[in-house]
Amino acid sequence: MADHGRIRLQDIAAKAGVHKSTVSLALRSNRKIKKDTRDKILKIAMDMGYRPDTHLSNLMGYLRSAEQKKKDETIAYLRFETPVSTNMDSIPFFWEFNQGAKSEFKRLGYKVEEFYLHEYEFNCKRLSQVLYNRGIKGILVSPPVGVCSIEDFEWENFAAITMGYRLRNPKLSRVVCDQIAIVRQVLERLASLGYKKPLLAYRKGRDLHVNRRWSIAYEGSLHLFRNYNEVQVYAGDPGSEFVNHVRSQDVDCVIGLSYAFAKSLIDNHISIPSDCGFALLDKHDGPTGITAIDQQPFFLGQLAARQLSGFLARNETGLPDNPFTLAIRPKWAEGNTL
Repeated sequence: MADHGRIRLQDIAAKAGVHKSTVSLALRSNRKIKKDTRDKILKIAMDMGYRPDTHLSNLMGYLRSAEQKKKDETIAYLRFETPVSTNMDSIPFFWEFNQGAKSEFKRLGYKVEEFYLHEYEFNCKRLSQVLYNRGIKGILVSPPVGVCSIEDFEWENFAAITMGYRLRNPKLSRVVCDQIAIVRQVLERLASLGYKKPLLAYRKGRDLHVNRRWSIAYEGSLHLFRNYNEVQVYAGDPGSEFVNHVRSQDVDCVIGLSYAFAKSLIDNHISIPSDCGFALLDKHDGPTGITAIDQQPFFLGQLAARQLSGFLARNETGLPDNPFTLAIRPKWAEGNTL
């Protein structure tokens, strides 16, 4: 046993019957060590009363991170667009996210290189081998376009993170803006202004991208506000059917997932806000002056970069046993449409 009662890595290693380096990796939850072995070592360490030296841990993390950057200074930004699909950078929200991520990676000492899956004929295994041969270990996965899963990618060699809920498989850690907080903030604001018959409006499929979090947050939050006489959800295009619904149901405010719903009202001589209020759930989707929610995509990009950098510093590669979702709160962007 170590002097002064301090438990050392070699003490734990002797008890567990493994090498000291195995203990070091297990205590950092490195997925190169089998889960059963990790759990066994962690239990032994806990039973022995092991407490890490935080100053030493921080120093070693810094040294590993610095060494990692010398070897693997490139972050792969995995993109799913094709020449005939939507360019994600043309969508302001995603452009802001990309800029936030790239600026933060640069600040942290990494450079970013984009890899388009279609350039590898959607052969995920081949792309993963290319990245491995290039010595790249960190991957920022963009929200997929037209697909929900990535098959045959050799994740065990990489640390990865994504944004949003579109990617269903594999289960990666992700950064998001909290839809429940967004909807409740809007409903609270509308209640304070005296609105009584709001309508949540989005195109079909938009709610499914986030596992129905918009509609669930909306319908599940209404009991918090007594002044709403009736609440409705409209899933469809912002055309004549939508306008007729607003008129026939005496909707007094539309909560839109697209500015196209506000434009449709205006084009059909429904004045905003005198005839009907309008609140946009993504301020980057509309012109200035719209009352909206700022989902802070630039900050989301920064957070994704910081989390991925931390994975690399701790050498946490492979699919996580417990992928997390890091959700941030939105900001209110005051406008003239309520």
